Amino acid sequence: MTARLRVMASGVRRWLLAACVIGLLVATSPVSRAEPTDGSATGPFPEVDFLHKYYSSVKYDDYFTSSSGGVWFTTPLGLNCGIWDRGAFGCSGDISGAPPGTTNVGWVNGQIRMRYDPGFIVLVPPGRGERDLPPRTYIVYNGTTCATMADTSTFCSRGPYKFYVTPTRTLLYPP
Repeated sequence: MTARLRVMASGVRRWLLAACVIGLLVATSPVSRAEPTDGSATGPFPEVDFLHKYYSSVKYDDYFTSSSGGVWFTTPLGLNCGIWDRGAFGCSGDISGAPPGTTNVGWVNGQIRMRYDPGFIVLVPPGRGERDLPPRTYIVYNGTTCATMADTSTFCSRGPYKFYVTPTRTLLYPP
């Protein structure tokens, strides 16, 4: 009976040791509150829930202009962006990593993918942003969310449609 108790005590000690090691690994692992992604195969896009939780919201009525319907804003990357009828959205300016000559990116109702081809310009209203959307802020209008990220990147999303213009590249989903 004593041999059996020794075997059981040995097993308990191994289990406790393993639990302590796992606990130490979890307790000492680094935590990052940077710009997280949703972990999906769609790429490194920010999570809209993260923006709503940790970024400051701006009032959309502060971003109405006389140049066109919808809300319009500028970004630290020098983009002119808008959210207009029924949540369509887009930006114009230097679209990093896009094909040469591309100056617009966005999505309009009825389209099944994001666009940054030269033909997209005819779908964009002639609005002009009069106010910056500062870093770490977001705006929601007609069901679309756009944000200026901490690193000055610009992110816009409506349902499955999203783009992310960084200083070095532009990501679209769906492409």
